[in-house]
Amino acid sequence: MENAIDTLFGNGLFSNIHFVDENPAKIETIEVKKINSEIKEIKDVKTFKLQRYSIGKEGLPSLKIRENVKHSLIVRLNFDSSMSEMKYFNVGFFKKFFYKKDPKKILEAFNLRDWVITSEEIVSELSTLEEFVSLPGYSDVRLVGKIGETMIFKVKDLENVIYTGGKDSITAVFNRNLFDEEMGIEIEYLIQTNKDLTKIMVH
Repeated sequence: MENAIDTLFGNGLFSNIHFVDENPAKIETIEVKKINSEIKEIKDVKTFKLQRYSIGKEGLPSLKIRENVKHSLIVRLNFDSSMSEMKYFNVGFFKKFFYKKDPKKILEAFNLRDWVITSEEIVSELSTLEEFVSLPGYSDVRLVGKIGETMIFKVKDLENVIYTGGKDSITAVFNRNLFDEEMGIEIEYLIQTNKDLTKIMVH
């Protein structure tokens, strides 16, 4: 399970990824805070009820796990994001004759959050900016570059959409164990949104 998730999110998309051996899952976190000029460690334990998914027995389990989790991530991003729209590619029949695309308009739209997940076409536009620094990536949600401190990730089968958020916007908890049932292999995990996410439809 961990190898499959590493291949999916191998470039540190979010910081809150946990692997457990039980369901419900208990996650202990330690936060260091300064209270009255004294440094203190504050422990917190959260319990997560993981959802179970069947991925069948045909084909490569690691590939099917990645596709299942990627689908769940996109569903969460679609449902839990505030949505906005911008015109960039399709500006109308007459306007297109004197319209020049300016990728800085895309940059302004996502306002330099911690990460952006977007399509190949939008990455192509962003990569023409001087601020864009190309980076090598290997995962399904592939790191392709950064602008300032914003990491840019590409997903091949996305339409022209931009998802953006912070490193602590999402918590993902995965059970390391796979369950070989009569009807197929089953996996357990939970993708939970914590903070504000934005979805920008680019037309």
